Amino acid sequence: MLYAPAADLVVIAHATFIAFLLAGGFLAWRWPRVVWAHLPTVVVTAIVFAFGADCPLTNLEKYLRRQAGERAYRDGFVAHYLLPMVPDGVRTFVVPVFVVVVSVAAYAGYVARRRRTGVARELTAPTGSASGRR
Repeated sequence: MLYAPAADLVVIAHATFIAFLLAGGFLAWRWPRVVWAHLPTVVVTAIVFAFGADCPLTNLEKYLRRQAGERAYRDGFVAHYLLPMVPDGVRTFVVPVFVVVVSVAAYAGYVARRRRTGVARELTAPTGSASGRR
């Protein structure tokens, strides 16, 4: 039926979610409103990692694979598709640390850029027009 193509769509959605998780903070440097979509992405991912839970998208994909008569993989999405050669013990430490480091770097740059552009706007704004606007 349509279970296998649906599972493939979930894989694409999951990969897109991960790409946005890693790049969203940097995208916010250019498009600040992206922060409001990226922060929930970071929070949800942090909760999943903190509780050691499986990602709901991974569970959905596995369910759809089984319904399609395919064999579902045992480990998580990242381990199965992105890091097949990295041992489990390393994965459980490296992946969350990598996500945290990328997120902190992205948001540190975002804050620095916002401060710098805010100061630049105040310096270039005509007298009286910068007050009360932010």
